[in-house]
Amino acid sequence: MIFKKAFTLIELLMVIAIIGILAGSGAWLVANTVKNSVFIPNQLNMDKLAKDALDIMIEGDNQAMGLRFSRAISAVNANRVDFIDGASKTVYFRLDTVGNKLYRSINGAAEVALPYYSGLAGISITGKAGTLFTYYDSTDAVTAVPANVRRVQMILIAKTGTGLYNDWEGSSEQATAIAVEKLQ
Repeated sequence: MIFKKAFTLIELLMVIAIIGILAGSGAWLVANTVKNSVFIPNQLNMDKLAKDALDIMIEGDNQAMGLRFSRAISAVNANRVDFIDGASKTVYFRLDTVGNKLYRSINGAAEVALPYYSGLAGISITGKAGTLFTYYDSTDAVTAVPANVRRVQMILIAKTGTGLYNDWEGSSEQATAIAVEKLQ
């Protein structure tokens, strides 16, 4: 008698099952790698956008000084702050809650989106719970009187689309506060 060596049906099914398990986990790994290769740059871009916006509001740029150098706060609102900077320029920052953009005006000139690249389609800037600025007096109580403002807290959220990982988009929430020294 001649015996042929071959796979039995059980061995063949086990090999197919093992290949299926490896392919399934490999496909999951490849899908997550591809998703992260899109999500992580979007997330980093939103982190940079939020940081740049807060830096301009606090420190200023080559066009106007920021809140750190304010001589006086002239008007306060949940989504707008008006002040006179160290170079005697009248500056305001305003969060447009309809268009979800942050704007600055210097000496009554036309508003400009901050940072300049935030105007791209699909990018939105908002405040936490619809409020960008919170103002505090010298006792650390919330105030609405411009002359009493000694600290301004800002919570800014920048995101692309929905900002959700499952949608392959990025979102960044950053907060900071600045003491208003009222320079003379």
